[in-house]
Amino acid sequence: MPLDTSHMHIISRACNQPQLLEPTYAATFFGALALRSGVNQLVDINGETLGQEQLTELASSFGSSRDRERPFQVVDGLAILPVSGTLLHKYGYVRPVSGATGYDGIIARLHDAMSDPDIRAVMLDFDSPGGEGAGCFDCAEQIRKLREIKPIYALCYDTMCSAAMALGSACTERWITQSGRAGSVGVLVAHKSYEEQLKEDGVDITLIHSGMFKVDGNPFEALPAEVQSRIKANIDKTRDKFAQLVSGGIGISAESVLNTEAQVYTGQDAIDVGFADKLVNGSEAVPLLLDVIKSNNSVGVSMSTDTKTPSSSAGADGGNQGAQLTQADVDAAKAQGAKLERERIAQILNCEHADGRQTMACHLALSTDMSAEQATGLLQVSPKEQAQSSEQPQDKAGYMGVALDAAMAHGEQPNLETTGDADELTALEKEEQELLSAHDAVFGKKG
Repeated sequence: MPLDTSHMHIISRACNQPQLLEPTYAATFFGALALRSGVNQLVDINGETLGQEQLTELASSFGSSRDRERPFQVVDGLAILPVSGTLLHKYGYVRPVSGATGYDGIIARLHDAMSDPDIRAVMLDFDSPGGEGAGCFDCAEQIRKLREIKPIYALCYDTMCSAAMALGSACTERWITQSGRAGSVGVLVAHKSYEEQLKEDGVDITLIHSGMFKVDGNPFEALPAEVQSRIKANIDKTRDKFAQLVSGGIGISAESVLNTEAQVYTGQDAIDVGFADKLVNGSEAVPLLLDVIKSNNSVGVSMSTDTKTPSSSAGADGGNQGAQLTQADVDAAKAQGAKLERERIAQILNCEHADGRQTMACHLALSTDMSAEQATGLLQVSPKEQAQSSEQPQDKAGYMGVALDAAMAHGEQPNLETTGDADELTALEKEEQELLSAHDAVFGKKG
């Protein structure tokens, strides 16, 4: 078979470079690449030699997963981002295309989700056997940072192996289906040799080089044992870094990760080893996650404003009386809640990242239940607003007036007496008056 050089760029990225691929998929991938680049045989990780007939069989399963991809969706504040196929560095596409997903595309979509105030959480829908080592760890670190702004959930539906496992480990939680496969925390390097084919074709290639290691792993000769040893030492270091990354993300020791020896676990077994947190039905994952989001956003407890009296059903020892709330308890809780809310609003509106993003800061402070830390993080990664035209100036006083109007529109206006001695006001009315004064202090009084 003549030497085919049309795929040399792909070969240079696939061979002699650490790849984070699940072993079975690795055989499929390199089998497909072998047929397209004129390779007659492939030696797998077990030392078995695969001929052209077996390579053809492997390559037949390497096709586009376009029919299985689900489109990007936003469901009740949940952004669903598919991560499918081979994971590639600098792929250049935002969404999965032709059976591959780019690390750059994942980060771009996550940043969009983080800066969208209508999105409360993100689901990364994994169906990937892994991909390139280049770019993987950086992508995982970005996911781990962004999960501090909004929760990012990984759904293994149905493959989250190797590089995909690295990304999944950086998420807030990992959910897996009963047939989902997760793990394969290991590294592989493939080497391609044209030596025998070049001899048959009568081609002699001489590499003139300076530097002992300059031509290590070149494709024109069989891999020398000492070069193989150096490559093995390098991928062992990469595997250690991989294990530490996974360990830091999911909260188990790096030693425990290494002890899995790159094994792939299915369903409950993945949970038992620590690679997943929850077993779910794939078709029910979205509504289940929506319930979790709503539950996490529901803060506080329901309290009646009526003065409580000991229940007539309380036992002789009065054991149930400790659960009763008096009017004083209710007033104290309201005062504390109002104080914390004033502090939250002030922190958001006065943070350094609100400068140039006043409209979003006002929305986050007054129209969402985000914590000050989450809102500040979101403002930090959001683009600044475009400068308004000179015909419509927006000075600080005008902005504060809008904030005050929005704040007062969010609740029922207090009906306070405007005359008389302040001592005649009830405790609740005094608290309402204090709340209004605090809003004036934060937003400024309108003229």
